[in-house]
Amino acid sequence: MDEIENLVYKYFIVKDEFHIENGYEFEVIDHDSFDFKKTFTNFYNVIKETNYIPKLEKHGSNYVLQVVKKSSVTPKNSFYRVLFLIASFGSIIMDGYFRFGSYSEYMLAYEAPILAMLVLHESSKYIISYLKKEKHLNSYSIPGIPGIIPFMGFITTGTDSTINRDSLFDEAFYPYLAALLGVIAFLIFSLRINISFSKQLTKPFLNGFLNGIFNNKNLFLEGSTVGITILFINFLPATSVDGGFLISSLEKSSLVLDLISIIIMSFLGYFLFALAVIFVQNVHKIELLDSVSPLSKGRKIVYVISFVIITILFIMFGSL
Repeated sequence: MDEIENLVYKYFIVKDEFHIENGYEFEVIDHDSFDFKKTFTNFYNVIKETNYIPKLEKHGSNYVLQVVKKSSVTPKNSFYRVLFLIASFGSIIMDGYFRFGSYSEYMLAYEAPILAMLVLHESSKYIISYLKKEKHLNSYSIPGIPGIIPFMGFITTGTDSTINRDSLFDEAFYPYLAALLGVIAFLIFSLRINISFSKQLTKPFLNGFLNGIFNNKNLFLEGSTVGITILFINFLPATSVDGGFLISSLEKSSLVLDLISIIIMSFLGYFLFALAVIFVQNVHKIELLDSVSPLSKGRKIVYVISFVIITILFIMFGSL
């Protein structure tokens, strides 16, 4: 019995064992006091230092653990991700230029919340990846249409073997949370600093509310309403956006949820973004190494609270 088999027997109760191409397959036993999530995570942290990778699945009433050699796949080129990121920065800056005609404090105040949202989302993703020592989600920032929409949002084409649903949730949620907190900070900031423009650029749903509390021609507020709208769209349960990954950690995404999300996106004027979501559905792929363990209760609560918060913010400040 070699090192891999010894490790499996150390962490799991094995009912049967098979030799397969490039590795092993074990039928493991569940029992009342056994915690698959914790055990598999501990096992993964040990075995990832070897040339093998584990995968836990449920086949009917049986739990099957595969341990196979890592494939020697060439790392994906990040050129296109960087290109899309640069294009997104460009579309935000050009949008401000088209609206104001020149570089000014008006242009900067309007663009600041949107740029902050983009920077915080993307930088958080890399920071989390570095801290967890794992590959991040394969996502692309989608540039907007200057003069109409400064920035579309984020499209994710798949994952690189995320450990479990908790890990998938964290990878999608924390960059989103960082971007949301950044936009909320500018929203609060707009109460204290007023850089007004001669006309209102966006059309918030609750104009009466804004007139009573905010100056709805304040450009910090204008940019924040665009940011909140983009974040609301990205929280929708469409397959390839942040919300789609969060819902996938709760249950499998569905065609109905995709359709509802695409209709909402199109209604809000993000028709091209909806097309991008449809286009990448064929290449979208979520691979969980542990597909048995459910999402933790704490994260389920966080999901519900986050959905309520972004929906309320969108109803109050979202723009058409």
